[in-house]
Amino acid sequence: MHHFACTLRRLAGLSAAALALAPGLAWSQSGDENRDASAVTVSGTATLTSDYLFRGLTQTGGKPAVQAGVELGGKAGFYAGLSGSNVGWLQDYQGYRAGSLELDLYGGWRFKPDEATTFDVGLIHYRYPGSRPAGVVRADTTELLVGAAWRQLAAKLYVSAGDTFGFDAPAGSTYLDLSAAVPIGDGPWTIDLHAGRQRFRGAAGPFSYTDWKLGVRYDASTIGPAWNGTTVSLQYTDTNADRALWTDLNGVNMGRARLSVILTRSF
Repeated sequence: MHHFACTLRRLAGLSAAALALAPGLAWSQSGDENRDASAVTVSGTATLTSDYLFRGLTQTGGKPAVQAGVELGGKAGFYAGLSGSNVGWLQDYQGYRAGSLELDLYGGWRFKPDEATTFDVGLIHYRYPGSRPAGVVRADTTELLVGAAWRQLAAKLYVSAGDTFGFDAPAGSTYLDLSAAVPIGDGPWTIDLHAGRQRFRGAAGPFSYTDWKLGVRYDASTIGPAWNGTTVSLQYTDTNADRALWTDLNGVNMGRARLSVILTRSF
């Protein structure tokens, strides 16, 4: 419980620090037609989830996570962001002596040739502060992102620049993310579909796996103005990850089928 409380304080400080770096920036607000078109916009999210699942694998051993993020965006399509979450796998799986935080630093460029199409090129650095014994590979990872979206369909390819999430692997490990968001009529419900393939290069090859997800998402803004920007999701996630390879030190199969509930507030 002490670690969880510390994580909450660190994530709150993370968001506050990011905003403090941008004094005078205009908040992005729909309907504000008088806002300077050249101003930098600031957006963010706060999330509570019953289980932090990343690429189909639990990052918290089936326990809840608190997450926060902030992103700066410019009219030309350039963006930069910072997000964080508590995690458990650093100690439970990787063998860190101490470490319970994930920090993601990212930036890139999004281009919209029309209202239905978006192209995205970016760089993401996943940072995992903590201490580890000699011989334990650092979990920090850097990936190049190339993505495209058309209407409700999206595809993203992540390519690692070296060691990948604690595996001593050469550059070129990849993750392919295919997703679709299918609205149910004109109401507040959306079906979320996802399939992904994590491929590790080198000696870590046997750890490669495929994951998939089926979810339903509810836009709570239909309840009233106080709920604007709030969504609630129920997700079923599964993988074909080798149980013998993806079981942590507590006996938890990180890649088994799971149900998770996610509450997200965007601002």
